[in-house]
Amino acid sequence: MADFVTARRVMVDNQIRTFDVTDQSVLAAFETVPREFFVAGRDKALAYTDRTLVVGEGASSRALLPPLILARLIQALQPVAGERALDVMGGMGYSAAILAKIGLETTYIEADASLTEAARAAFDAASMSVKTAPAEPGMSAASGAAKAGSGFDVILVNGASEREPDGFFPLLNEGGRLGIIFREGRAAKAMVYVKANGHCSPRRAFDAQVPVLPGFASEPGFVF
Repeated sequence: MADFVTARRVMVDNQIRTFDVTDQSVLAAFETVPREFFVAGRDKALAYTDRTLVVGEGASSRALLPPLILARLIQALQPVAGERALDVMGGMGYSAAILAKIGLETTYIEADASLTEAARAAFDAASMSVKTAPAEPGMSAASGAAKAGSGFDVILVNGASEREPDGFFPLLNEGGRLGIIFREGRAAKAMVYVKANGHCSPRRAFDAQVPVLPGFASEPGFVF
């Protein structure tokens, strides 16, 4: 039987701390939330490795953010207990569980119904209080997310995008932060957008290479 408690501690010490993650609330959440509940059954033994894990089937399948990238992106969002968070394309719910463990009132949205069902089961198994709501595929998730409410202090997009996430900006409170991996050509970087005076301004947080989410690729230009 796998010793997940030890594996979780090793993941935090050897992967996350060494990637400049120092926020104690973030570290404590990653040390506590059982990632093995939030990955496909075939991958439970690999839950705390640095290998790329995939959830979903067919066109809706996607790679999970590696724990070190997820941790540093959440740290860059500077979450504060009591704030409201929206977890976008949350897969099987690990990132939403981390946000909830930090103390945020968290809503999870996902376009794949089977992943949403799996996430709900994982939230129950881990005794995590997370709201769930359906989402439209791709960037249309922004309009669908409005049905889950607005006035979020933190929005976390679980993967890379080649398109500006401006559809999510109206959902942010003043002072709210949105975190996403933005890819342009071969370059990719974690970006945090901060809303001030009704306008969202980006700042680069760190370099990060992760796959583009389904539906978040750039639209092909028109060619004569």
